[in-house]
Amino acid sequence: MCLLNLNRSYSLYEENNDLANRVSIYFPVKNAVSLLNYSKDCLASNLIHSFKYNEDLGIGKYLSETLCNELKSKQWINEIDYIIPLPLHWRRKLKRGFNQSEIIAKTIGKYFSKEVKSNYIRRVRNNRSQTKMSKSQRWTNVENIFKLKNPALLEGKHILLVDDIVTTGASLNSCIKTLSKVKDIKISVLVLGQTNH
Repeated sequence: MCLLNLNRSYSLYEENNDLANRVSIYFPVKNAVSLLNYSKDCLASNLIHSFKYNEDLGIGKYLSETLCNELKSKQWINEIDYIIPLPLHWRRKLKRGFNQSEIIAKTIGKYFSKEVKSNYIRRVRNNRSQTKMSKSQRWTNVENIFKLKNPALLEGKHILLVDDIVTTGASLNSCIKTLSKVKDIKISVLVLGQTNH
């Protein structure tokens, strides 16, 4: 697979980038990085769709490892305490067979020898899929859908929150809002792809 054919995002090299602004609605994230710019019917969208819906886990791991190779030059990645994948509701995870964000998180965790904590935050409501929703509907759809299991375990920690795709940023912002209630927490965000506004 040739990465030259993919529309790369260069958020890794810009601290105050569009992604950081998009996911800092409720709480300022420390770092925000995506590998690809994502638009309908582009190669990146086909690859990630194949990973997410056709169970092509090899593509997910390949893209995650590519991102890791670029991240290794960044000092802040060494400061991460835990990696947390954006959780799926257990019903959706059962239906799909896996959580794509967890595959990404585990690949990054293995590469950088960081602990992945998949059970520290859970999705308490099986909200509807957002793919065909308007921007305002997406934000309403994800209100109060996340709950922390034991907030004390995250006090003073630097968390890397991982997801596959950011569109409006509604789901990530909702999760970040929940995490932001933890004392002295720091949050960074990593995704495979981001849409342009």
